[in-house]
Amino acid sequence: MVVNSRNLFLPLFSLWLLASQGASAGEAAISVSAEASSEPVPIDQMIEGWEEDAESGEFAFADMSVAARASYQNATVIAERRWFYSLKFSPDTTAVYLDAEFGEETKVDRNLDLSARAFQARGIGGSYRFQGDNWSVTPEFMVYRLIHYQFGTFYGRSFADEGTNFSARLSYYFDEYRFPDFDTLPDHIRTGTESEDWFGYSASISGEWQVSSDINIGIRIKDLWNLLDMGNSAHRDICAEVGAVTDAVCESGGGASGDDNPETLNTSVKSSVIVRAEYVPENLFVQYYWHDVYRNLSIEKRFSFGAQSSQSVGIIGTSRRQLGLSYRWSGLTAEYLVDDLNIKQVRDARVGLSYLYRW
Repeated sequence: MVVNSRNLFLPLFSLWLLASQGASAGEAAISVSAEASSEPVPIDQMIEGWEEDAESGEFAFADMSVAARASYQNATVIAERRWFYSLKFSPDTTAVYLDAEFGEETKVDRNLDLSARAFQARGIGGSYRFQGDNWSVTPEFMVYRLIHYQFGTFYGRSFADEGTNFSARLSYYFDEYRFPDFDTLPDHIRTGTESEDWFGYSASISGEWQVSSDINIGIRIKDLWNLLDMGNSAHRDICAEVGAVTDAVCESGGGASGDDNPETLNTSVKSSVIVRAEYVPENLFVQYYWHDVYRNLSIEKRFSFGAQSSQSVGIIGTSRRQLGLSYRWSGLTAEYLVDDLNIKQVRDARVGLSYLYRW
């Protein structure tokens, strides 16, 4: 199945034509959303390069999208551009990286353990809402054309001594190589060629339940089932021993051994669970966001104002020490949450901007 990016918004336009000919049962929306967290360094440094004041941490996570949706009655078509990034590592790995980055001697033996899963994609898909008197369930399915991807693991041991000393194994699938090869990968004849088309498939589900006139509950499981198919992916496998090694993790015979030939890659990412609850009399909203090791509980209090209370401003606080504001008026919704007023020092951020038009 080939997804032509030039036709990405054609389903939206077709649905708009259909809805415009009928009754007022349609709507269109465009949105930008991001949930991002970086434990060892601010998000800006995670992108641009670490500094010496990095803290001990175990993960960096981001799920960002720009999406357009068009709905008629209970059916919706979706076009989306998505960026997904999940990096997990041991605190020891952070310390060894900083030692190597800034020329410091490693003072104690440390364990190395890193797992990276990242991709960029364009997608089209749809959803359908099933509903009863006080509930609704909405399954959603997306097909993605991947633009970039990085999937890999790096594990081993770093040893205390002068210079750089470690024994480690790297297994890395990629479209652009972004990891040190230690200048030790042996020359050999490559076999096979990499695939040029990479696709992803994702099924999500959302549900809402009006428990009573005062309480509403909603849940969304994003990527409940997903498959990323890179076909014959570029792949590099390295077993490396650098410097003084006293207990080798993998046997390379000193120096390095490895393989640099394409391999089939079919993989997936973990699901994200977002649970929301609303207490109507107090305009109070609670949300819990869970992806793997990333957890964030937020509480929002909204205050209405304007003619017929047409607008609202919300004050939000989270378990990740974020503070922020939300604003709602007609079909416009905006949300901004950070843990630091200095944008260069932000480690946890939630940003949302959307506009909904009904006809």
